[in-house]
Amino acid sequence: MSTVHNPFATADAAERYAAGRPAFHPLVLSRLAPHLKGRDLGADVACGTGLSSVSLAELVAEVRAFDASAAMLVQAAPHPRVTYAQAPAEALPLEGDVLDVMTVAQAFHWFDRAAFLAEARRTLKPGGVLALYDDFFLGEMEGQPDFGAFAKAYIARYPTPPRHREPFGEAQAQAAGFTFHEERWKHPLALTQSQLVAYLLTHSNTLAATESGAATLNEIAAWLGGQLAPFYAGSGTRNVVYGAVLTVLRRQ
Repeated sequence: MSTVHNPFATADAAERYAAGRPAFHPLVLSRLAPHLKGRDLGADVACGTGLSSVSLAELVAEVRAFDASAAMLVQAAPHPRVTYAQAPAEALPLEGDVLDVMTVAQAFHWFDRAAFLAEARRTLKPGGVLALYDDFFLGEMEGQPDFGAFAKAYIARYPTPPRHREPFGEAQAQAAGFTFHEERWKHPLALTQSQLVAYLLTHSNTLAATESGAATLNEIAAWLGGQLAPFYAGSGTRNVVYGAVLTVLRRQ
């Protein structure tokens, strides 16, 4: 599998992530709960600033949280039952057959999938669960039919950088030694204009634009603010529509 560049490793990315990512994780993990057989030890891989780790702690007694970026871990939210450590997803400092559950939020597309799935299978107990989940911007806003035109202009101006897009479904899960279950749905998030700007500044495409020097953070923020202002006229918040996906893989 080819290597891709993960733009979330820098201190700037970590600060923007901590400031702008909404805490959607409990919404998704509530759907994971019925799939768990044990709730003693969980791992959160590519934990970022810890939003996903703290949410996982609501389901299990202890969480080991890992991220490859030291800068992200500096911003990680403290929690009495979450322990953070720096480690890549493909080489976790865990013994074999110890985890009841492992979660990966919004990061599977950055991993070496074969190496990571082997590591997940090694560290999970038989019958343990690997949960891959995402919550993503759909370019839709309730009551604003023209919002889609903004979303297209946004992606055209700040293109999405490469990531692993190889198909992953039941056949790939079974080949790696897992069963497969997936759920998809949509939901609204009420965001102010400034919250939506802050969220978009955490996207890989805006991070890549500032990292490459194609635009400064202030330039991107100013453009986003100008484009979004008409959609917020007369309203402090708007319901932005997100898509969610939860993939539950059980170790066979």
